[in-house]
Amino acid sequence: MGTSRLPDPLLILDSLGEITIRFVRKLFSAILDGLASVGGVLVMCGQIMALFPKALKRPDSVVKEAMRLGVASIPLVFVTSLFVGMVAAFSAKYQFRDMVPLKYLGTSVAKLVLLELGPVLTGLVMSGRIGSSIAAQIATMKEKEEVDAMTVLDLQPLRYLAAPRVLVGMAAMPVLTTISCFLAIVGAWGVCVIGLGVTSYTFLSGTRLFFSPYDVFVCEIKALVFGLLISLMGYYHGSQAAGGAKGVGEATMKSVVSSSVMILLFDFLIAFLLLRQSPT
Repeated sequence: MGTSRLPDPLLILDSLGEITIRFVRKLFSAILDGLASVGGVLVMCGQIMALFPKALKRPDSVVKEAMRLGVASIPLVFVTSLFVGMVAAFSAKYQFRDMVPLKYLGTSVAKLVLLELGPVLTGLVMSGRIGSSIAAQIATMKEKEEVDAMTVLDLQPLRYLAAPRVLVGMAAMPVLTTISCFLAIVGAWGVCVIGLGVTSYTFLSGTRLFFSPYDVFVCEIKALVFGLLISLMGYYHGSQAAGGAKGVGEATMKSVVSSSVMILLFDFLIAFLLLRQSPT
């Protein structure tokens, strides 16, 4: 019966060292790639925003994108917002548990919808609707070499492709978010009256009780920033696509993932900057 030979401790340390070095190299490579991407996006963002006046000189393309990206998104916003409002009403009633007067139910729902649910959920839904649409369209054009053809003809892709879409994205999100907030409060009001035994007067007076125009300002700022992020990520990942149909799919996925993460990150940053102190 043979005896098993124990591994040499030096060999184990050598293997651990190689694994650690490979991990550190990959980590630094990922960090550098991420910083390069962020830098590229920031530079592209500045170039696109500088082209907004030129994009407005072609109102037909802006209106076309507004209809495709903004107006066509209203049915989706309609459905999601109503359900969000209804769930918010049930959640608030459950948390009150007869310890908080029901006159504050409308206050709780309105604050929650305006400051958080309305802009963030609309942004996340639109990252899948608007962002993926832009990414897929631009990636498909790139795969068909239409973007290269525009460059050869001295037609700036940023001016004719990116600027109208980003401009529409920034303009559409505040409008869609306003519609979303209104519908969410309507959905909560309907649930309160029909399912929770709260009168319309109690709900609506609670909604007005601590209403502040500053809440609407914060909501619209979030929507504007989210609109920029969604359309910008959509165009950026679409313009970076490669590899045929697989590349188009990957660009779409990356657009949704990156814009969703950016929405959550900037939601925190905006809240940190604008909601740390009560408005004067």
